[in-house]
Amino acid sequence: MNTQTQKLNGITLHHVYGNVSRDFWNEHYHAHDHAELFVHVLGKMDLFIENNIYSHHGNEIRVYAPQELHFGKADFDQNMEWYQISIDGWFLAENPPLANIILNRPKGQDNVFISKKQETVLSLLNEIFQRQDGILSEYYNYANVIKILCILNDSDNNIKVEMGRNESLQQIMEETNKNIVNIQNVRDIAALTHFSTSYIHQTFKKHLNITPHQYVLMKKMSLAKEFLAKGETVSEACYNAGFDNYAYFITCFKKIFGVTPGKHKKSTD
Repeated sequence: MNTQTQKLNGITLHHVYGNVSRDFWNEHYHAHDHAELFVHVLGKMDLFIENNIYSHHGNEIRVYAPQELHFGKADFDQNMEWYQISIDGWFLAENPPLANIILNRPKGQDNVFISKKQETVLSLLNEIFQRQDGILSEYYNYANVIKILCILNDSDNNIKVEMGRNESLQQIMEETNKNIVNIQNVRDIAALTHFSTSYIHQTFKKHLNITPHQYVLMKKMSLAKEFLAKGETVSEACYNAGFDNYAYFITCFKKIFGVTPGKHKKSTD
């Protein structure tokens, strides 16, 4: 597998291509403070976005908003190629029209689509990675990223991709998400879905590379971040997200996000 990287002001691009081993997919269900946009060229994979599931067959484009939980994996070795564009939050805030397709939709909805102008987008991306030298190269590349975002934000160019089917996991994720504040352990999930605790454990580990406990924790942490962003105190965010132990909440928040909820709140106020 080969990776090229280009860094611009507020934007990082990666071009990944070659043979990708099944062992590559060792991360788990997660979210970021930045947004991500992927332009796929080749390869198949399963995508898990919030509580929805997609089957990725290549040539699709997918977007993730900041704090939108997601995970992708494939269970076999294959040749793959994709471009990844990571976009800082300040860039999105300063350019609302370019952020529309990323931010202005419900979580887990309309993340995956096909662009009628895929070839144009790929041409612009190829030019970015070919143009790395010269005093004006950064300006040319920045302009090309803007062009790509303009194309993808023109909804007339986009074809919606329907979700895949994994009915048992879909049901487990949906019921867990709807009742996340009241769920404390896998037994609560089992009571809601009528699947056994062992089956739920096996399903989460097989498809998401995490335990049900880790899934619930990530969902609650994401919810707590939303509450903090809306102006709630750390204590309010803790209990409204479904935590019943304040000290445990502080510890988990710092472990997952690398900063205490109080410091995170100050940095976003």
